[in-house]
Amino acid sequence: MKKYYTVCLSLLFTFSKFVFSGNLGSKPTNLLNSLHDNNGWEVIDSSSNNLVSIKEIPGRDLFAVMVKKEINLPKEILQDVIMDINNYKQFLKSSGSFISNEIKRTTEFVDGYQFIPINIPFFDNREYFFRMYPSGFKDDDSISIIHWYLLNEQRPILKKKDHSATYLNHGAGLWVAENQFNNKTSFSYRIYMDPGGSLPTFLIDLINKTSVVNIFEDAIAEAQNRYLKRN
Repeated sequence: MKKYYTVCLSLLFTFSKFVFSGNLGSKPTNLLNSLHDNNGWEVIDSSSNNLVSIKEIPGRDLFAVMVKKEINLPKEILQDVIMDINNYKQFLKSSGSFISNEIKRTTEFVDGYQFIPINIPFFDNREYFFRMYPSGFKDDDSISIIHWYLLNEQRPILKKKDHSATYLNHGAGLWVAENQFNNKTSFSYRIYMDPGGSLPTFLIDLINKTSVVNIFEDAIAEAQNRYLKRN
């Protein structure tokens, strides 16, 4: 009887892992490799304190976007800010109205949910789940301090949400910190995101560029504020 009970528990555990973990989606290593590679980026805007670049991604219709800036800031501070999903709305002030919730936290990663309202007639809102790690995405990645990617749709959780939205499946991002000779750090945020729907490609690229710059500037500002308060 004890042996039968143990076997049942083992099968139940295996089934639970398959249902709640196995269907979430695998890490898009090829996409993350493209974002990580410093080659192939084309600068499109150097007029402000930030350097904005785009890059073609093999097999994808849209451009990846990177925004970069050299500042004097411990990378651990920015890392803490990016992992603080539940408080995004407090400091990502340029991103407008949105919902951001932490769904699950482990010692290795955090799973989050975001809902983005789209205030354009005839266009749906957007929502997605994502998994974020405070580390590089592979063993020899020594410069990424954060990597994240979108997860597959989790219907049991979405049923509890009182929204109607298009679910996003294709996206990943890296926060990179590269030490410079002037004792500063070159921070960059690199992202590929396909918002789905029927928006024209040029408009999606414009929206992605604006969104990435806003997120980068707000996150850096919050990290600098936290650093000043600690010192």
